[in-house]
Amino acid sequence: MDSHERATSCWYRVAGLVSREQKDLAVEIIEAEIRSAQHEALLDAARLVLSGDPVEIARQLRDRAERTIRPQQRRPRLPSRGRRA
Repeated sequence: MDSHERATSCWYRVAGLVSREQKDLAVEIIEAEIRSAQHEALLDAARLVLSGDPVEIARQLRDRAERTIRPQQRRPRLPSRGRRA
């Protein structure tokens, strides 16, 4: 599951809880999703480490980390100033 799908799934599970003021349960669900994603990332890293050249593996892990930690920023939305004639 990619990060967007995971976030969407998580949102649908917690949105109702937040609106019903069950914040603690919503936070626990989000924490569990984060732990699950970390677990998957570490398993992927372990598989890579066992698969080949250490320098290439380090490069691949760094590339993945850069994409994960610093996703492309979205352009900020400018405030609407009404219609121009």
